[in-house]
Amino acid sequence: MVSNEPKKSKAGFRFVGVRQVAAEAGVSIGTVSNVLNRPEIVGEETLSKVRDVMDRLGFVPSIAAGQLRGHRSKQIGVVVPDVGNPYWSSVLRGVESVIEAEHLTMLVSSTHQDKKRQRSILKAHRSQGVDGLIHVPIYDSPEDWEEFGNCTYGVVTLDHRRGGSEIEESVGADDVLGAKLAMSHLLEIGHRTIGFINGPHFVPWCASRAEGARSAIAAFESPRNVQLIEMTVRDLTVNEGREAARKIIDNPDITAVMCGNDMTALGVLLTCQELGILVPDELSIVGYDDVDFAPALNPPLTTVRQPSYLIGVAAACQLLNKPFELRDEPFRPELIVRNSTMKIY
Repeated sequence: MVSNEPKKSKAGFRFVGVRQVAAEAGVSIGTVSNVLNRPEIVGEETLSKVRDVMDRLGFVPSIAAGQLRGHRSKQIGVVVPDVGNPYWSSVLRGVESVIEAEHLTMLVSSTHQDKKRQRSILKAHRSQGVDGLIHVPIYDSPEDWEEFGNCTYGVVTLDHRRGGSEIEESVGADDVLGAKLAMSHLLEIGHRTIGFINGPHFVPWCASRAEGARSAIAAFESPRNVQLIEMTVRDLTVNEGREAARKIIDNPDITAVMCGNDMTALGVLLTCQELGILVPDELSIVGYDDVDFAPALNPPLTTVRQPSYLIGVAAACQLLNKPFELRDEPFRPELIVRNSTMKIY
């Protein structure tokens, strides 16, 4: 038996459709359609009752109106942490290369690792009536994007460990392995007091990279001799990296720093250059992502490579149910050693 009762998340959000509104208000689906599209022909009492139900249930009218008219927006919502980050720009190019062939366009937004902003963006995408969603969740709350499971193409998440949600497919790289490779490299070249600039631990990939860094230390031959000094920043940006670098430089024992991404690593490098700190002679730096600018820095950045473009292609193919052969799932990252790290023994 199918229930018309709206689902309620742990956070108190209700995800409802036209049928739920009609059932709750005690009217037909056609009446709900008229309330949305031709309110002038609906009686005042009925109009008020249906609108009250919509408000109470947190109903988003515009997406429902499109569904009632059988209209498709031909848009795919894509929600990433920061569209200005070259890594995510590359992912977006991969997505675009697939969906363009299907005559679809992207509606792109950035969360900047802000929970409230993510909720607001998802609500806006629902109101736009997108036909599918590719989403990089900054925290594990699948009820926030559950309603998109009813879209034409459904939901694909990136870099997300599924928390029991049945409505999403997931694509991503092995962040635990990638961070383990980066930290192991620093340990192998003699570093024992290491700074780690990372984003908030509620962000899935930040938590995974922290796990990987710690697992590398735990597997090291003498883990008790290693000190990991963790610094959490609100967002993995150049400016946050610049600020965190000053705290690292204030600690003379730190000989290397591992960064949550290449943008943060760039911030650290810029601060070192401003203060006359020689990289890698006085401080080794490891980034993460291997974005386009990484080999062009001075010195070229040691980092962890992720196949960002292919991840975007795979996500779009998964969303549109198009064939795409994954050699590895999740994708395997690769350590790229350049000149921003050096042995200290």
